[in-house]
Amino acid sequence: VMCSYNAENGQPSCANDWLLNKVLRSWKPDALVSTDCGAVNNLKGPPVYAPDDESAAAWSLMNGTDLEMGDHLFNSLPAAIE
Repeated sequence: VMCSYNAENGQPSCANDWLLNKVLRSWKPDALVSTDCGAVNNLKGPPVYAPDDESAAAWSLMNGTDLEMGDHLFNSLPAAIE
């Protein structure tokens, strides 16, 4: 499933725990969620305002996105863990 750029209930769909983990995975527990190009980078703007690449990538991953397409922000996840 590819998450969209828009927000649902004020949360971007690519970082929306309720939408991706509670709803989608209740229907299909093994669903793989992919972003569209730039969706993780967009988390650095409204309404999330992630301060850096590491935060945007971690926010997305922790809230249900599995695969990032287009950008390379998931490459910064090791730094987010540290």
